[in-house]
Amino acid sequence: MRRAAVRAAVHRFIRRLLENREFNDHTSLVQLGLEKADIEDLIFHLEDEFGLTAFTAEEDRMLKTAKTANDLSRFLLEIGRH
Repeated sequence: MRRAAVRAAVHRFIRRLLENREFNDHTSLVQLGLEKADIEDLIFHLEDEFGLTAFTAEEDRMLKTAKTANDLSRFLLEIGRH
C-alpha cells in the first residue's frame, strides 16, 4: 500500500463525515466532532477500502489510541504489512 493512497482515503472518508470541511492531518478527531462510533465506522470502511482485516484487539487498540487522521493512516499501513 502506498502512504499517499492511504492518506487520500482517510481524508475522503473523514471529509464525507464532516460534509466536505477541510482539516489537518494532526487535528484531533474529537475536535472535528467525530464520536467513538464515527471513528469505529471509519475504521471499518477504510479496512474494506483496502481489503484489510484487523484482529478485534487491533481495532480496539486503534479506537483507544486514534486521535488524528494521521493515526488512522499509520494504523492502516501497519495492518497492511501483516
